Amino acid sequence: MSVPIRYKMNMGILSENDLVKLQEIKVIIIGLGGLGGYVVNQLVRLGVCQLILIDFDHFSVSNLNRQLFANMDNIGESKVDVIFRELKKINPNISIKIEKKRIQDVKNLKGNYMIDCVDNIDTKIYLSKLSNQLDIPLLHGSCGGWYGQVGWISPKCTLIEDLYGKEEKGLEDVLLNPPYVVNVVASYMVSEFTKMVTCRSKTMLDAILFIDLYENTLIKLGDQGHG
Repeated sequence: MSVPIRYKMNMGILSENDLVKLQEIKVIIIGLGGLGGYVVNQLVRLGVCQLILIDFDHFSVSNLNRQLFANMDNIGESKVDVIFRELKKINPNISIKIEKKRIQDVKNLKGNYMIDCVDNIDTKIYLSKLSNQLDIPLLHGSCGGWYGQVGWISPKCTLIEDLYGKEEKGLEDVLLNPPYVVNVVASYMVSEFTKMVTCRSKTMLDAILFIDLYENTLIKLGDQGHG
């Protein structure tokens, strides 16, 4: 195949077959705030062409510190509407389906991969169970303060339930979210996404990578290194 110019700078780590995979898969992203905005921006620039975007929320002034697509012109607008427009400016040919609903209210969901960019513990646990029902892997992401966590969860794995089962509040609720941690964690998520789709041996499967930007440390919990 002839690689489009828009993807040429990705081809140092991707093969033409990798690019075909990225273009053929359908990716479900839940939550289009801090993490979700950066994640979908990178996915489209990487080569993903089929997206389902799910978020019921609207941009507010409090989003301006960290959310990539938030600006003074779109305060009050639906996040999925704004991000649909902005992603189409990057690549007009991509296919995007939007759902202005809570994930719990979305029916007949179909895709190859699901990405968790929400900030609510109950919803994260719901997504873990939903990935089991749909039999597709879930890419988990979370951040707050100086810290973040990232990892792939296979459909039968209960690591998310084990991790959050006794927690009442997530990192973001307690430590809030400065702009830099969101960008870093989203980039780790897209890196893991790339490894999973292209079947790289270092994929963090059924494991969580804990990111500490204050101490500059990375700690892995669970199995890892699956192809």
